[in-house]
Amino acid sequence: MRKFTNEEATNSASKDDRSVKDPLTKEELEIRYQKTLMDLQDARDLNRKYQLILEEVNDGYWELDLYKDEFTLRSKYYRSHGVIPTLIIQGKEKWQELIHPEDRKNFHQALEAFLDSDKKIFKFTHRLKTREEEYRWVLATGFGLRDEMGIPKRIMGTHTPFRGQGVGSGIKQHQKRT
Repeated sequence: MRKFTNEEATNSASKDDRSVKDPLTKEELEIRYQKTLMDLQDARDLNRKYQLILEEVNDGYWELDLYKDEFTLRSKYYRSHGVIPTLIIQGKEKWQELIHPEDRKNFHQALEAFLDSDKKIFKFTHRLKTREEEYRWVLATGFGLRDEMGIPKRIMGTHTPFRGQGVGSGIKQHQKRT
């Protein structure tokens, strides 16, 4: 079977103005199929690179799906800090239990302000609970995805751990600036 170049596949895929009476030819179907395979491979490659970056910099990936009310944590960071490698939590009350009680009110206010704004980036520093019921300081940085009406549907980002002494005072100063 002949392999098609990206240009051939793109040109064929853009011919979507056909009616039901004018079906695609076998060659056009093959071109679209090859383009889809290339797109899937590109997506897999990008995902592998992103995972490698997260693993090497020791950041954790998180995702808040506002439609499903579901919070997901993934990455080596969570394994090394006592959180299950992939953790999916249903319900706002449940996932907010991972945030230190003293940080919850400010977190909720920052999240609501972000959702009500047109900002693209969300940043908040807080303490995250481990399986051992200890808390570790993290900087949550994420971006919001909105639907066609501008309503937030998902926020995705990373948790970057803070290390060293004097973390609490540095975090308070960071939160005053944001």
